[in-house]
Amino acid sequence: MNKVIDLKGSILSLTVLKIYSNDMDALKEALNKKVSQAPDFFVGIPVVLEPQVEKLEPMLLALLVEFLHQKGMVPIGIRTQDEAIKEQAKYAGLAIFNEEVKAKKRPQEESKPAAAQTEQAGLKTALVVNHAVRSGQQIYAKDRDLIVLGSVNPGAEIIADGNVHVYGTIRGKVFAGSQGETGARIFAQKIDPELVCIAGLYQLAEDIAPAHKNGFVEIALLNDQLQFKMLS
Repeated sequence: MNKVIDLKGSILSLTVLKIYSNDMDALKEALNKKVSQAPDFFVGIPVVLEPQVEKLEPMLLALLVEFLHQKGMVPIGIRTQDEAIKEQAKYAGLAIFNEEVKAKKRPQEESKPAAAQTEQAGLKTALVVNHAVRSGQQIYAKDRDLIVLGSVNPGAEIIADGNVHVYGTIRGKVFAGSQGETGARIFAQKIDPELVCIAGLYQLAEDIAPAHKNGFVEIALLNDQLQFKMLS
């Protein structure tokens, strides 16, 4: 008999939407504002909801799921320990994730035997781009780091499964750890980006402090937040 389906495990970068309010109108307004800043980025992204309020209004999750679909996002699940919220999630058609279900970090290489290090695919030699990345271009470094020896212009996207190094200014979108590598980092001579993202957790331009845009910067993911560190 010919194969009909194939089901395999995969690491998927998920966007987490934390909910701090029961006010649906306020949630819509806040989401509209975020989406308007980078509309193409939000189309088709899988979203996990994470309520931060003790009690949700009975119909809030169902209304929020419908609104997210209208915006082109794909709500797939919820992360909570609240049994009442879990019941709401079932009616809204959401999967229920445990608190510990997060993107996995690749184990440290030194903890593995030499033979295992040789056999594991890991990250390949970095992909090097020796020019600026123009508006409309998208560059993807699969299973490896990405090094850009120029700037990333507005409207351009660079994506890497590993780290990203830019020896110019980031003005477009940059994604590191795109397959869920939480230890990935972004290094840039200067940033004024449309968006930066590590392992599915992103930050838009308006949320980046001006002090972080004035020199060589390192961006890392720590405690579910992007951390900016000036290196010069």
